Amino acid sequence: MPAVPELRAYRMKNVLVIAYFFPPMGFSGVQRPLKFVKYLADYGWRATVLTTDAHAYYAFDDSLLEDLRERDVAIWRLPPSGIFKVVKGRKTLALNNERLRFVANRVSQFFFIPDNKGGWRRRALQYLSGNKLKAFDAIFTTAPPFSSHLLAQDLKDRSRLPVVADFRDAWLDYPYYRYWTSWHRQRHARMERRVVEGSDAVITTNPFVRNTFLERYAEADPKEKIHVIEQGFDPEDFALDRGPSFPPSGPDEINYVYSGNFYEDRRPYALYEALVIVKQRYPEWYAQMRFTMVGYVQEQFRARADELGIGDRFAYCGYVDHTVAVARLKQADVVWFNIGADDKGFETVAPGKVFEYIGSAKPILAIVPPNEIRTILQGFAQAFVIPPGNSELFADTLVYLARLKSDNALPKGNSEQIDRFNRQKLTGKLAAILDQVSGP
Repeated sequence: MPAVPELRAYRMKNVLVIAYFFPPMGFSGVQRPLKFVKYLADYGWRATVLTTDAHAYYAFDDSLLEDLRERDVAIWRLPPSGIFKVVKGRKTLALNNERLRFVANRVSQFFFIPDNKGGWRRRALQYLSGNKLKAFDAIFTTAPPFSSHLLAQDLKDRSRLPVVADFRDAWLDYPYYRYWTSWHRQRHARMERRVVEGSDAVITTNPFVRNTFLERYAEADPKEKIHVIEQGFDPEDFALDRGPSFPPSGPDEINYVYSGNFYEDRRPYALYEALVIVKQRYPEWYAQMRFTMVGYVQEQFRARADELGIGDRFAYCGYVDHTVAVARLKQADVVWFNIGADDKGFETVAPGKVFEYIGSAKPILAIVPPNEIRTILQGFAQAFVIPPGNSELFADTLVYLARLKSDNALPKGNSEQIDRFNRQKLTGKLAAILDQVSGP
């Protein structure tokens, strides 16, 4: 891994950043490219972002663009293509029915390879014809969608510019992808190989994905060009009072905060099972527990909580701007999340919100299978890690944390440990890789 360069004066270079998901689009996938772009200039790289124009999407967050207000960042927006042209302009799609979303996603995976952004890829390739690429020293692409990685390879074939490919998620091994036939998987495998072998550097968010690539492409001896840059948090998000202030929990209650969305295996049912146990065995502690849910919580999950008789413990905020989400984390007594599956493939999963939880310095309650996230959290004294399927331990831990809160003894994060995931410093690692592949 290249060393992180110090902040100092550089001859500015120019990088084309291909990030289909970018503000004002919301959700966690936009945070990584946004923060890289925000801080790259501190290390001598001026970024130009190639992204999509506003169209139908699940969430928008205009506050995120405030990060770039004082930064010299150009943003090129291209209209969507294909099925996304049906809706004109920006439109927020309801995320109320997880079953419908799941089915629509699987149907899309059958018909579109590697994803349904192929039309946008072709449009972007046409847009970047002529002399537009001559201003750049390198191309940085982040995925999913993996059409972005293929676009970068197309541009490299045309311009010979070096390419750095960032895998926010695994490709072939992503547990939420359905390969309908062996033909589908083979097509994806060929595409992944083109990207990994054709890029000058490859970045993953955790060592497991890196090691998978090293084994899969061992004949190409890719060890020196495959790196790990973890997900992270932006300290400015917690230092600045951008969001609203909320009243803290009272001395006789404990506020557990969840920030994010539920989908696929990530469902609140593990919490529900544990909370039912707490209500039955420890009614006095149950009455002191409050769960603030920041993000979309589909109606089927809310209804299930009511059916179990625990709906009175929940407050639902819906999807909110990132500034508000951070304010809610700062308000929390404990932050919690679950990945919630022991199935093969979840070793690759590294949700970005985990690192914002770390940045908050709050106690973390995590339901995590054996993977890199569990390994990271087990190094923090304020993290309480529970394997999936252990409702009894989950219930006991909820009560234990409530007791600590009552005794004013909840643990706090260690600033030196936390700083490892500072996005400004992580961007320094990216800049060093860009320096390496682009030359003097």
